[in-house]
Amino acid sequence: MKNRIALFFLSIASLGTGLLASGQTPKPAPNGRPPVRQVVVPGYFMFPIQPGGQNSLSGGMGDLRANHFHAGLDIRTGGREGLPVYAAADGYVSRIAVFTGGYGNVIFLKHPNGMTTVYGHLKTLNDTLGTYLRTEQYRKQTFEIDLRPAPGQYPVRKGDIIALSGNTGGSGGPHLHFEIRDERDNLINPLLYNFRELRDEVPPYFERIALRTLTPGSRLNGEYARQSFAPVRRADGSYGLNQSITAAGLIGLEILAYDKTTGSPYRNGINCVEVKLDGREMFTYNMDSFPHEETRFINVHMDYETERLFGQRYHRCYVADGNQLSLYHTDQPHIQARRGRLPLMDGKPHDVTVTLFDSYQNSAVLRFTVQPDSSASNLPLRLKPSNQAEAATITTDQNVLKLAIRNLPDSLPPAARLFEGKNVTEQPASYVHNNAAVYLIDLNTHLPEAVMVGAGRVATNLKKRVTPGRDETYEDGTVSLNFGAKTLFDTLYLAVRSLPGGGLEINQNTIPLNEPLGVVWNTAGVADTARTKAYLVDKVGRERYVGGSWQKNKLSFKTRELGRFQLLTDATPPQAQLLSLQPNGISARITDDRSGIRSFRAMVDGQWLLMQYDYKRALLWSDKLNAQEPFPDGAEVLLEVTDNAGNVTSVQGVVSVPKPKAKPKAKPTARKKRRR
Repeated sequence: MKNRIALFFLSIASLGTGLLASGQTPKPAPNGRPPVRQVVVPGYFMFPIQPGGQNSLSGGMGDLRANHFHAGLDIRTGGREGLPVYAAADGYVSRIAVFTGGYGNVIFLKHPNGMTTVYGHLKTLNDTLGTYLRTEQYRKQTFEIDLRPAPGQYPVRKGDIIALSGNTGGSGGPHLHFEIRDERDNLINPLLYNFRELRDEVPPYFERIALRTLTPGSRLNGEYARQSFAPVRRADGSYGLNQSITAAGLIGLEILAYDKTTGSPYRNGINCVEVKLDGREMFTYNMDSFPHEETRFINVHMDYETERLFGQRYHRCYVADGNQLSLYHTDQPHIQARRGRLPLMDGKPHDVTVTLFDSYQNSAVLRFTVQPDSSASNLPLRLKPSNQAEAATITTDQNVLKLAIRNLPDSLPPAARLFEGKNVTEQPASYVHNNAAVYLIDLNTHLPEAVMVGAGRVATNLKKRVTPGRDETYEDGTVSLNFGAKTLFDTLYLAVRSLPGGGLEINQNTIPLNEPLGVVWNTAGVADTARTKAYLVDKVGRERYVGGSWQKNKLSFKTRELGRFQLLTDATPPQAQLLSLQPNGISARITDDRSGIRSFRAMVDGQWLLMQYDYKRALLWSDKLNAQEPFPDGAEVLLEVTDNAGNVTSVQGVVSVPKPKAKPKAKPTARKKRRR
């Protein structure tokens, strides 16, 4: 781990292993791109919110998020909106955008040093920028907009108030999202600039780790499996494991770990990870910078399957096949099979050390020992015979098909018969565990459409190996799949089947896609209607609208997720309710319970009206071009809302001046009787 108080750091194009002192030579990135030096000048940027005061964070650079790394800092605003947001340095406005989700209202500033700062989830812009934005929204008659003013059209000085903080877009609460990017649009950790407004004396911490077997010959505690363990914090502050571990072969290490900053209860991501085997550095990961265009590679950086099934985002401490991120340095990077994987193949005990660092050099250390695993040599394999019906479980992990058969009638497990077209090959059981015969089938060698063990036959639904980097197509009578060169991260062992009730399954939703997969689904027998759309349904039954277009009985759509697809009909229009129709403002609530809101449009006396939209509250409210000009009393208001299936709802109303509330009549007070 390099010292962060230095003059230079490696940019995104490099390994990202930290700051470089003057005179150091940066190592080339694993992808061969040359590193680029950037000068970090502490004090060049001022803190963009409450400068000079004590601040804290709810999110850090590189936090693991759904399908992306967090691109900067989330600066807390005490649960409030409306705090002044300051330009971090001299420059000019290079971009202003409004998004329903994501950044919400966002400003990009370009600076003389070539860097760009980004300010997201803003409530409102300052008068100059707000007037420009509103004028363009009215000119184009759109709420969502992405504007690129001419260089120098809107200059700013360091410390100018450019906006007020807010909660717009995909924000989970009021805060300011702040980024620093270089001239190549690479994301730079803002904490490198030593903002005195932030303190961090809190070290990172381990929550869990996982070890997994990576080849058919690998074993972990006698199994081919992924197993997780809970680190225990010792009295000296270090971490250890109370469970014993045996392993053999190539093993992958994964960590579930977080960081916290002083004054904040929120969990942030890990800035740097270092893994050593017997004192030798095997893997380092550093999040001082990363390329914005590579953010979706997070899905092969973390364990995507575990994230999908359990919501836990583990860092892989090895470079998975298909991972092109330039954030790593590994032992023997030229050997594709290694790249951070732990080689435990000599039958000896090995010491593993994992060190976590945050941006302030606070650290946490985990140490544990892995004993050799000799279970694979316990031959011959024997079972306890059973007279019950045979039961099978089948899973695909990495490049291995794992088949476990229980209740076999004989003590010696029979060979598995692999059916590949007209070819039938036999493979012996790999090991016995919990009285089940386990067969590990290397999918790089065999791609069986069915496997037979004893009297049982199990269909795999495997159709084809699809490799990344080139266009490929799979077709049968039900479906046509079109893979682009960048659709896949890694080789896909394509499994396709029709589901009862007319559904379609393409592998599982635990396998990530990089770019969309094109699907043409022959839905013979389904009515050709513009309102019948495809939905992706995961294992807990939630629906995610996919959409598509019809040509006779064929539905064409694109998806960035694999899994189960089901045709559902959305014939229900969205709901729209006018809440307030007054001269000083109009508001409404809009919802849709199935395919979701696609668009909305408001008119007042036939003139288009800008409506601000907060999807989190399902709320619309008017934003007049001239804020001082009231809506005329009696003006006709029309709101039209369209969902993604094309259903339309229209509601109408009339602007009216609210009647003043009548003052309550004073109750007569009883007169006291005068004493005589």
